[in-house]
Amino acid sequence: MKISKILAGMSAMALAASMMTMGASAEISNANFNNGKDYCFDVFAAVGADKAATISSVRAKLSFKSIDDLKANGAGGGFITSSDGNNWKSADFGNDGAGKPITFVVDEASSTATMEKTLTDADKFIGKGEDALSYAQVVFQSWWGEFSVDNVACYDAAGELVCSVTGDGIDLYKAPEKGGNTVDLSEYKKQTEVTLNGEGRSVSDSGKVRINIKHPWVDDATFNLADDWSAFAGADAIAVTVDISNVTDAFNAYPCFTNGIADGIGYWEASDNNPAVTVNADGTYTFIVKFPSALEMDAKNMFFDINTDLAGTDGEDPAVKMAVKSVVVLNKEDSTDSTDSKDSVDSKDSTDSKDSADSKDSADSKDSKTNSTATSSKAANNASNTNPSTGAAALAAVGVALAGAAVVATKKRK
Repeated sequence: MKISKILAGMSAMALAASMMTMGASAEISNANFNNGKDYCFDVFAAVGADKAATISSVRAKLSFKSIDDLKANGAGGGFITSSDGNNWKSADFGNDGAGKPITFVVDEASSTATMEKTLTDADKFIGKGEDALSYAQVVFQSWWGEFSVDNVACYDAAGELVCSVTGDGIDLYKAPEKGGNTVDLSEYKKQTEVTLNGEGRSVSDSGKVRINIKHPWVDDATFNLADDWSAFAGADAIAVTVDISNVTDAFNAYPCFTNGIADGIGYWEASDNNPAVTVNADGTYTFIVKFPSALEMDAKNMFFDINTDLAGTDGEDPAVKMAVKSVVVLNKEDSTDSTDSKDSVDSKDSTDSKDSADSKDSADSKDSKTNSTATSSKAANNASNTNPSTGAAALAAVGVALAGAAVVATKKRK
């Protein structure tokens, strides 16, 4: 199949004459905008403002009556990528020798031509002002010659398809599924956020991926995310919010917790007290661990993490990444005494609470890990709190009335 740039030898004068003589009858045979004179693809309706703003180039395929007609008469017009930000700025396109900035490459066997416009900052679908972005359009105008627009495809900077339109309709870019969940915390009248010294890091331990919040047996700051744990004392529950990314396959995650006291709390598998959440895509997930009564603890030996059933290789950083964004102490009652004693983890008075927690049951502290593990709960509960994922926006009707239609209508020649 022969690919060539046409009319390489045709003079600019001849093309100008062709433009003058054929401009009045030039049309786009499948025009759908501006009284049937221009072709318009509504990018905003197809993918919305956020995705439209990622577009870096636009490619188009045009069809002609015949290659002979194209060679004899030529074709050219305006290639517009219009948005709130550029006021219908047009780039001309035409044949070789016409002095136009965009030329197209012809496939003689099919009487079609393709062309591509790389968007400058002024051309991109990025709006300005309070209403931006309210529209984003790709528009073709015919100034001489006759053709139809078979396909318009928009690509991001990485060369990935954002959206396209053909005779068969719109092919939308499939945005990554967005994961996440909601947890009803309305029963907890007092919610105290713990001051964290970092976000932690996901690791593989015993063949499973997890992220540590407090690990009493590892001297590593990324395994111990708070300098003061006294705010946990008296908690009815604790909520942890985690950003999870690089998710390729769904997995379950749940909090593991021991209060560090012999014969105390030991949640090592999912249960009603520390329900599992299904992680099905990148997103922000909230986990909760509930206590049968106001939490008593040995802060020195307390253990807390978000564990998963996702397989990992010990000693290697897992592909899935997790970052702890918040840890919130929850109390059903917001009493004055409670507020005075442990309202903020930044309180200077919290040192006394920590010292008390550190010294409590010190005689049993060496055995707390073993005893807590031995009494761990094994009642698994794989309930999921996952929200349904959202897909790309549905296509609105192409050819909607535009505020700038009058401007385009007058922009017929250069």
